[in-house]
Amino acid sequence: MNIGKLIKYSLYLLIMLLAVFLVLTLYMYFFSSSPSAEFAYIVAIPVCIFIVSLLFSRSTREKGLFCGIEIWIVYFAFVLLLKVMFKMTQEISIVQNLIYLPVAILGGVLGVNMKHRAVQK
Repeated sequence: MNIGKLIKYSLYLLIMLLAVFLVLTLYMYFFSSSPSAEFAYIVAIPVCIFIVSLLFSRSTREKGLFCGIEIWIVYFAFVLLLKVMFKMTQEISIVQNLIYLPVAILGGVLGVNMKHRAVQK
């Protein structure tokens, strides 16, 4: 486990999530009033986790399964920390956050496989 790269890509994940949520919020505030547009918030989190897990596993030469789990653990710890800090522990959805785990693992496995194919050619 490379702690330096894990911290680097964890920051990428947080920055990407904040940027996507900012864009979605501005879009919904100015252009959309339909409640169906809120579905984008649900889709944004797994997409960001997938992308960062893919990039993290490509940069390290470790197993993709563990890279995906590491990124998911950082995300879950960050969410738990925020919920505890704002005293909203009743709103922690463990099932919803466990659904993001296979997405992170898939991104990690695909990232490692993409890296190995590039090296073999």
